[in-house]
Amino acid sequence: MARSRMNKHLSKKQIKLLKEKMLGEVERIRTKQATDKAQISEALANKGRDEVDSANDNIMLSHSLRFSSRETIYLKKIDKTLSMIDSEEFGMCNDCGDSILFERLNARPTAQMCIQCKEEQEKEEFQRARGSTTAAHAFS
Repeated sequence: MARSRMNKHLSKKQIKLLKEKMLGEVERIRTKQATDKAQISEALANKGRDEVDSANDNIMLSHSLRFSSRETIYLKKIDKTLSMIDSEEFGMCNDCGDSILFERLNARPTAQMCIQCKEEQEKEEFQRARGSTTAAHAFS
C-alpha cells in the first residue's frame, strides 16, 4: 500500500508551477546582479569626474550593494526551497506541521510557515521590539 504524501494538499501541477516561478526568480536575480556588477565597474572606472557626479555614483553604488545583498539572501532561500521542493516537506509549516496553502506559496514560494504561525511570529517580534523601546524610554 502506497503511503500518502505529507504535502498532498499541493498537486504536482502546483508544485511544478512554484518550481518554475522560483527558477524564473533565480534567472532574474542573476541577470540583475550581472548588470549591477557591470554598472559598479563602470562607476569605479569614472573616478576622474567632478565631486557631485562622484557623490551621486557613491550613493548609487551604496544602494546597489544593499539591494544586491538582499537579493543574495533571497537567492539562498530560493536554493534551499528548490532543494526541498521534491520532498514531502515542501509546503509544510516548519512551526506547527500544518499545510501551507497554495495561495500563500504562490505569493511567497519560499514561505516555510503557514500564515497563522507567521502572523503569530510577527506579533511576537513586534511586541519584543516595542518592549525594547518602551524599556529604553523608561530608563531615559
